[in-house]
Amino acid sequence: MTALTPFASGAQETGSRYAEQLDWTQDQIVKRVVVPSTDQPQGEVRLIRRHDLLVVQTLLSSRILKRVVAAIDAKERRSWPEAREGDVASSRYREELFRTTEKAWEVFRQRGNRDETRQTLAIEFILGPEKSLIALSLPQIAGEYGYLRLIDKRPVKVWRVSGDYVRENALEIIKDSFHLDDADAKELLKLH
Repeated sequence: MTALTPFASGAQETGSRYAEQLDWTQDQIVKRVVVPSTDQPQGEVRLIRRHDLLVVQTLLSSRILKRVVAAIDAKERRSWPEAREGDVASSRYREELFRTTEKAWEVFRQRGNRDETRQTLAIEFILGPEKSLIALSLPQIAGEYGYLRLIDKRPVKVWRVSGDYVRENALEIIKDSFHLDDADAKELLKLH
């Protein structure tokens, strides 16, 4: 097995100021779950420790990526209606998510291995002591659902966002994906 290294040009594309926050090579997966279910797998949600950061990562690997992203968009719109604090951050997130999905489609169309039928996308809500980020990347993934392995990741868009928005979204993703109530989800985020 070869050592994994971050996709160097991806860090340059998104600005070297976030290189440390995006360095996934030492990620420690605390918990993971197949989403939306093991009967209809489209990816995984993972709770990750990355240095002093907490990352809620969604790795999508799907034949119907645009529909999966549309479902994420619908949940996001319900959670962050207009006039609610955080709706501007949510709107930007949804716009960038759709742009990145189009890039994933372009990469998929140009793939060398025509036997590969799944498009991939990584969404990260990154909580840190000094800054909170959202990162959208085009990953290379191996393995089966429940055991997905990140082989490489090319950041497409990374931006700084209010810690409250990132924390609340991370909490909602944890509750929804792991089927937890508010108290258990908060405890899981606090413990890790």
